[in-house]
Amino acid sequence: MILSLFVGFILGAAALLFALQNTEVVSLVFMGWQFQSTLALLVLVSVGVGVLISVFASIPSAVGNHFRIRMLEKTNKDMQHLLELKKQ
Repeated sequence: MILSLFVGFILGAAALLFALQNTEVVSLVFMGWQFQSTLALLVLVSVGVGVLISVFASIPSAVGNHFRIRMLEKTNKDMQHLLELKKQ
């Protein structure tokens, strides 16, 4: 837990430094939409959207793995019970 807190602090400090050093206003045009914002904000928002997309893309495999683990745990419990019966 302390390691993840430390890594989070370092990443937060790096993001803050990045935002403070990239204050130039840039214009972004995408499919008819036009945005004007600081470079740091656009980059950080883009990274955040990328993280959200990767999290949503990994949800189906995580759910599938959860059900597979539950099934294997039940099978393991049943086999342990059968082994106990054979020992008696």
